[in-house]
Amino acid sequence: MRLIHVWDAYAPSLFDQIHPYLLRRPEHASLLLAAHLIENQSTILPHTFYLDSRPVNEDILPPLWVRARRRLRREFAELVRRVARSSAATSIWSTAPLTLSLFNRFCLAHAREFHGDLIHAHFGTTGVMALPFIRATGLPAVVTFYGVDGSASLRIQRWRENFAEMFAQMDRVIVLCDAVRDRLLAIGCPNEKLVVWNLPAGIEQYPYQPRSTAGGSVRFLIAARFVEKKGHKYLVDAFDRVVRAGVDARLTMIGYGPFRPAIESDVQHRGLATRVTIVDTQLASSFSDTYREALASHDIFVLPSTTSVNGDDEGGPALTMVCAQAAGLPVISTPFAGAERSMIDGVTGWLCRQDDARSLAEKMQWAAAHPEVWNTVGRAASDHVRAQFSLDGQMERLLGLYRDVIGEAHGA
Repeated sequence: MRLIHVWDAYAPSLFDQIHPYLLRRPEHASLLLAAHLIENQSTILPHTFYLDSRPVNEDILPPLWVRARRRLRREFAELVRRVARSSAATSIWSTAPLTLSLFNRFCLAHAREFHGDLIHAHFGTTGVMALPFIRATGLPAVVTFYGVDGSASLRIQRWRENFAEMFAQMDRVIVLCDAVRDRLLAIGCPNEKLVVWNLPAGIEQYPYQPRSTAGGSVRFLIAARFVEKKGHKYLVDAFDRVVRAGVDARLTMIGYGPFRPAIESDVQHRGLATRVTIVDTQLASSFSDTYREALASHDIFVLPSTTSVNGDDEGGPALTMVCAQAAGLPVISTPFAGAERSMIDGVTGWLCRQDDARSLAEKMQWAAAHPEVWNTVGRAASDHVRAQFSLDGQMERLLGLYRDVIGEAHGA
């Protein structure tokens, strides 16, 4: 098979494992096309092409897909209505915003040289952006919804209309949890097109390691972007309660994002600076090394994810939590949309109430007081996620989906 992957903003070595996997399989060919490449000092893989590149700095925060949604909402909403009503790609391009026209022409030029069998758009917003290109090729297409596109964007009427029109063009719509599946059904996505799939989490990079229960400080860890939906403010409050209850504890927070200064200020205000370490990764290509070291030296992973005021939520399993489970850490999380893909309450971790620092603190205190269960829970979690999120297993599922779609397009 010859697969064409389309992204708006693409950071090499982060998040995406599909293109690298396919490049290692000689029986397949993979082409990745991006409007913007984020320069994070990673090696750019073969057959990766982009219109422009941007350095990693504060300008790309909030996260890439939020920027994409904002830009697309401003520029492309009206265009997609025209796309849905037109069969002439050239007339669409002639009236499109310059950035969209350039991107679709860029994609079409590469696709003609590549002779692909299928197009895979990454993020629903990217699928909307690439509709002229997809229509012009006549190739079968699939799209994956990852997070904000399956949550906050759905609160916007124009985006619901845009997605509904895009669904008509797509042969499959991939989502990462049942909650997003239900949301897309509600806005008109045909049930037969929807597929729930476990995005490979990179668990192979994080070997299982039993936790030490010899005593000393209990070391809590969170690895998540410093954005509202990750719930850091509840974690800092809960950690403060744990410390004031007399627990000898430490907390490490790894990530990047616009809420970091506010989090640092809260930590200082509560007098927790000697107990809290904040590591800013800034989308660094070395994240997996940093995270692997952190997982080896901590006891319990915490993720109090919530829903942002604009409706943004996880929209699928949190990959850093899945990797923590693979490494053998017991985890505490809220029941966010997608948590159920790796969390079985009382078996692979513990659930606390959402937006409730007291509930989170209670779970943290209980876990800190019962180190004898850490390895039982951690082992169960590791076994569970390795069965559900392995790269080989999930890529075989995805390749099977690709084959089905291509076969249907050829009447097989």
